[in-house]
Amino acid sequence: MNLHNLYVLIIILFVNLSFAQTLKITDFRKIINYSNASEHKQLSSKGFRLLNDSISTYHKKFKFNNPETKEIVELTLITDKEGGKFSSVIYFLPTEFTYKNFISTLPIYKFKYSKRNVCYQLPTSSYSGENIYLNGLIQLDEKKYYSLKYDHYVDKALSVPTIESITKPN
Repeated sequence: MNLHNLYVLIIILFVNLSFAQTLKITDFRKIINYSNASEHKQLSSKGFRLLNDSISTYHKKFKFNNPETKEIVELTLITDKEGGKFSSVIYFLPTEFTYKNFISTLPIYKFKYSKRNVCYQLPTSSYSGENIYLNGLIQLDEKKYYSLKYDHYVDKALSVPTIESITKPN
């Protein structure tokens, strides 16, 4: 009977590990690199491959996928003329289990849910912080994913990304 229980435990552990999400909040923080956004060593070390990119003076956008886990990451980095830095990571997870598992870790990283802003927030100063928006079930490339968006901002007082810095290619 004990050997049977051990086998069941190993199978449960294997199933849980095989459906675990690849990235955590700490990984998001590491991939936000404004000065050298082309390397993305953190994502490649986790099995993600660069699918495409778009780079201009103020705006950098990258799309990655992990063929093994079927996860997708869209990374956007914006720098405005006043020195503010805004980044966004949209994380597409293939199962509800991995999505809920990710959400369950947010209190560990000190994120608090804001009913007013309808997101999890972690302010680091008056002008800087992190937000996580839960997008739920969506369709992307004719497949269903559970999506969340991680925003990180390091701002100067009264600095916001201008339409020019977002849309004007250089």
